This record gives sequence, C-alpha cells and structure tokens, in this order.
Amino acid sequence: MHYYTIFDLRRTAAGQRYLYLLCYAWQRYRQINDNLVDAFGHGMAQIEQETKEASEEAYAKAQEKRQREAPRVGRVLLLYVDETVDDTTPFGEVRKRAFTIMPKDDLLTAGNRLCEGSDSQLELRWRAVDRAAGRFKRNLRPLAMMIDFSAEPAGGPWRAALSWMKEVFNCQQRLGQRPLAEIPADTIPERLRPHLFDFDEAGRPTRLRGDRYEFWVYRQIRKRLVSGELYLDDSVRHRRFGDELIDPARTPEVLKNLDIPWVRQPADVTVDALCDELDRLWRIFDHDLRVGKLKHLEFDLDHNTLTWRKPKIDKDEALQSSFYAKLAARAVPDIFRFMNARCGFLSALTPLQPRYAKKTADEDSLMAVILAQAMNHGMLGMAETSDISYDVLEETHQQYLRLATLRETNDKISNFIAGLDIFPLYSFNAEALYGGVDGQKFESATPTIKARYSRKYFGRGKGVVAYTLLANHVPLETELIGANEHESHYVFDICYNNTSDIVPTTITGDMHIINKANFAVMHWFGLKLSPRFTNLQAQVQHLYCGTNPPEENPYLLQPAGEIDRQAIVAGNTDLDRIIATLGLKEASQSALVRKLCALSQHNPTRKAVFEFDKLVRSIYTLNYFRDAQLQRDVHRSQNRLEAYHQLRSAIAQVGGRKQLAGRTDLDMAISNQCARLIANVIIAYNSVLLSKLLERYQAAHNQKAIQLLRRISPVAWRHIHLLGRYVFRDHGEPIDLDALLAGVSL
Repeated sequence: MHYYTIFDLRRTAAGQRYLYLLCYAWQRYRQINDNLVDAFGHGMAQIEQETKEASEEAYAKAQEKRQREAPRVGRVLLLYVDETVDDTTPFGEVRKRAFTIMPKDDLLTAGNRLCEGSDSQLELRWRAVDRAAGRFKRNLRPLAMMIDFSAEPAGGPWRAALSWMKEVFNCQQRLGQRPLAEIPADTIPERLRPHLFDFDEAGRPTRLRGDRYEFWVYRQIRKRLVSGELYLDDSVRHRRFGDELIDPARTPEVLKNLDIPWVRQPADVTVDALCDELDRLWRIFDHDLRVGKLKHLEFDLDHNTLTWRKPKIDKDEALQSSFYAKLAARAVPDIFRFMNARCGFLSALTPLQPRYAKKTADEDSLMAVILAQAMNHGMLGMAETSDISYDVLEETHQQYLRLATLRETNDKISNFIAGLDIFPLYSFNAEALYGGVDGQKFESATPTIKARYSRKYFGRGKGVVAYTLLANHVPLETELIGANEHESHYVFDICYNNTSDIVPTTITGDMHIINKANFAVMHWFGLKLSPRFTNLQAQVQHLYCGTNPPEENPYLLQPAGEIDRQAIVAGNTDLDRIIATLGLKEASQSALVRKLCALSQHNPTRKAVFEFDKLVRSIYTLNYFRDAQLQRDVHRSQNRLEAYHQLRSAIAQVGGRKQLAGRTDLDMAISNQCARLIANVIIAYNSVLLSKLLERYQAAHNQKAIQLLRRISPVAWRHIHLLGRYVFRDHGEPIDLDALLAGVSL
C-alpha cells in the first residue's frame, strides 16, 4: 500500500478498511489504463517517426539518383539532333551509341520514371507504413482494442471507426475483406483516397487497404487524445477537462475556506488593479529607458532591439573552499549519527509491521540502508563494504523504507535547519523567501513505466527527472517525472505539496518553468513566479499593456498587444472552479495545464486563463527589466539549485553511475528520497557548523566576519568521506564542534 501500511489498515473499522481497499483498487485500475494509453501513444509516435525518416531517406535517394541520371539522359536525347549522325544511319547503330552513354537497364528505368512520374514523398511514406504493418498490428492493435475510449461529441467518427475495427477483428477478418459501405463516414479525407483504396480501370474504389487504414485510425486516436476529442472515463490523466474540475455547486464553499489572494476581492476589481499596475510600470519603464536611467539596458532605436548587460554575481568558491579545507574530515556515518542526535530525524522511520518488528529502530542499520539506496551500492554491495550483514540490511530495508516516512524524515531535518541562526542570513531580503525549482536527469537502473529514452542524457539507456524545490540551500521537496514531460507542468504541484515549515513565496526557475498558465496559477495562490530570462529581447513579444498608449505619444518599446479584460472577467466562474480544484488537490496542475492547452483556441476558459497569465507575466517582465537587483537575486537562487545538483550527483555516483536504483517507479522514488535525505543531513551538518561560528562572531560584534559567513554555502562535501569502508557499529569518537572549529577563522 502506498498510503497506509497493512498494520494501519487493520486498526481501522471494517467498513472504512473495505472502502479504502475498493478505492485503492479503482485508483490502480485507472493508473493501469493510463499506462496502456501511454504505451499506445509512445509506440505510435515511434512508428510515425520511423516511417517519416524512412520516407524522407528514400525520397532523398530518389532525388539524388535523378540528379545523377539527368546529364546522361540529356546526352541520349541529344542524339536525335546530332548533325554528325546521318539520316540513313540504321537505328541499331544509334541505339548502340545510346547504350554506351547509359546502360540499357538504367535507360529503361529512367524512361519509365519520366513516363509514369516519380513517387511522391507521401506515397513513399505509405510504403514505409506497409513495411511497419506487422509491428503496429502486433503491438498497438491489442492496446487499441482493449482501451475503452469515449468521444466528445458522443457520435464522433474516430470512436465509430474503432468500434467497427473491433467488430471486424473479433470476427477474425481483415478490414480489406469488408464492403466499402461499412467504413465509418468522415474518416478518410479526399487527399488520402488514392493511398487508402485500390481502384479499378474506371477509377472506382474496389477495396480498402486495411493496414494503411488501421495505421491512419491509430494516428488520429493519438492526436485526438491530446486534443481532448477522445478521452477515458476511468483514468487519472486522460479524462475530459470538465471531469477534472469540482462540481460548480461546491466551488463557493471551497473558495471560502481557501485563504488565497484571489478570493479576497471580486475578480473585476483584481483585474482592474493589475491592469492599472501594468500601465503604471509601462510609463515608468518607458521614462527610465528614454533618459538612460537603466544602466544595465540599452535600446537601439534603429533596429528596435533591447540589449542587456547581465548582472555580475559575486563568486564565493575560493572563500568556501578555504573554509571547508580547514575542517577535519569525518565519515558520512558519523555525520548521520551527529545530526540524528540533534534532531532525531530517524525516529520518523517507523516499521511496516510494528507487531513483529523491533520497537526501537536500529539506527546503524537504518543509516546503512539509506546510504545503500542513495549511493547505488545496493544491499549486497553495502554488506560487502560495511560491518552489517546482508540479512539485517534487507530486513531493515523492507520494514522501514517507505515514501511517506522518508518525506517525514526529510521534513524533520528541513525544519531543524530553518530553526538555526544561520538560516535567515541566507535570505536575499526580508520581504520574500526565494525558492527555486529545477530538474536533474538520472538514468534508471531498471526500465520502468516513467523512464524514457533520451540520447542526449542517457545514451542508449532510459531515465527520469528528479524535480526539486529548494529554498535557502534546503531541498524541501522532490518528485520524479518522466524525461518526456515538461517541467513547467509540475511547478505549482511541487510547491503546493511542500509539507515542511519553510514556505517560499517567490519561485525561481529557468525558462522551462514558463508556460501559458503558470504565472496565473501561482498568482492565484499568493506565489510569485520569477523565471531567469536568458534573452530579454525574446521576452518583448510577450509584453502586453493594460491600455494601449495614445498614438501621439507611443512607448519607446511597443507592447505586443492589449490585455483582454473582458475575457478574464467573463471566464471568472470557470477560473474559480480551477482554483478550487487545485486548492483541494483533487487534480494536479500537470493534468489541468496539459488539458487546458489542448482546448480550442476559442474556449472561454482557456482564453480567460491565458489572458490572466499574460497580465501577470507582463508585470513581472517589466519589473525584471527595470530591477537589476531582482535579476541578481533570481540568478543567485538558481545558482544554489545548481550547487545542490552537484551534491546530489556526487551522492549518486559514489556507487558508480549517476542513476536511481529500483525495479519500479515507487522503488526509484524511494531511492530519490534517500539521496535527498543524505543531502539534507550534509547541509544540516554544515549549517550547524556555520551557526556555531555565527554565535562566536555575534558575541564578538565582528560584522565583517558575519558578512563573510553569509557568503559560505552549506552545500559542500569536500570535508566528508563518502567513499571507503563504512563502519556503523563502532561509533568511535563523537563529533565535538568546539574542537572542530577551534582553529577556524574567516
């Protein structure tokens, strides 16, 4: 069970227990449906790509061959106007001369091609489909016949085509054997009739080319699943957009209980206030740009382009390296033991079956299995390089390592770090706590449902992305997503699911956190999305204004358009439903945004969300253009994430490769949480050291040393032994902070 242990279920009432098991089975059924749909889509995409590449290659070869033949064909044709050839010359002699220029077989092939015309690239594509027919009939047909698709509207042609194909295949027949009148209407466009039918001499269709039609239907199913025209009723990710939202009757009550800025005043008042703020920023920005007040920006009037001088960030590597070089190195088990004595984080790892397990967890064994999972040693590898046997490690692993308890363990350490004196010094300013999100690629030791190919990152293997939320150097949350999924779909989810006491209010990220809805979603819940722009000129096309400036006094930098206030206010009811759904966590942001983008461009809900997103994004972009300090803060926040990724990578590669261990997605998620736990322990240990120094310098009123202390990151591991033989049973000499820092000074 992912949420309750067997022991916890046995302690509940019988009715509640059976209800949970029923809900669990239904949820698993929906997830299996999603896996089948994903497998169908992935397989179809592969075949489409391969047939496309094969047809392009064949077309390029045919073109190249025609180019090589053209000069020789021309020389053969010139024989007919050659003045040196007498009219009385026998044709056999002329033909011999032609064959010396171009062999008979090549000449025959070229002549037939000129008479009949060359094959189009589309025809070559369909021939490639014919060659791939065995694959999609073997791999995709069982999936398409098993999945129960629904359509919007109900009588859609593609659902009818699927139903007809199921009937034919159930009768052990081929599609080409059925009468043409049975083919569902509106499934074969006019331009494809020559490729999907066989014709008689009179040009009348006589037979359906079944393999090609089957491929065409599967292709349309894949496209219409993305657009929402086809969907699944029993699904987590492939339901209709409307099914994801809560009942409209519940919306007012839910919003009343949500303490978020959006519900504190009417929508039209909020939109008008934001538009006024946007216009005010435009006027200030335009004035500052004209008078040259923005020293980090230059505007070229001739080319209408904006040039940006990127802010310089203080490099503190030398200071940090010299500080940690002065510390005596300790083994990672000693660090674990020291931090557990401080905050007791291992107490959150409760056994799966308390009745049969030890009442008190063996801390040494717990540390060993966490290190084994995170560092890719495995239980057998850890048993060979430590003083704990394999049997003890395996039993501890099965009893104690669960996703829920590992998250609670990480929260304990994060909350402990937040209580240290050094933690507030890492904030950029007192008004906002910056958090950053970013993904890190990891190869999967065993292919799973979530793992995907990416030649750039995994070579020939498969992998996943560990998506992490970090604030003031502390990793607050991490989730595994597929390497094929867009990171922007998970920004709100990872922030809203943060269960620690550290709550960032400004979320930074690279350009991957931007989509057409994220600025709006984060604003609704009182969060500020702050991406790090890499090209300011590219952002100009996304700059809108609340009210267009007068023609006689235009802005130096022209807005891309005007915000449609009416569209936002008109869609307020649906916006409220989306907000209430996200607030109750009844649907994830990833599911809603993906389906929202698939709606028609004229859909009022999509239009309202996208217009509001433009409004919030334009306000942020103008502030980013104007404020060099904001640019530096966003850049520094992302640098902290990159430093954490280096630590995370070092932990994963202790056992060899940068990968996540586990046979299932759940196992890999546990390995990912174990690695975050080790990183948190290291960061907490370094924070304790820095807090101890801070107390010393505060007592001495040494402000210079305190300012230097702020620049030292706790994300460092050069003074910690991650490799070697692990000794857990022999506790050895405990860590003494006073002795460790006795000779350290800044």
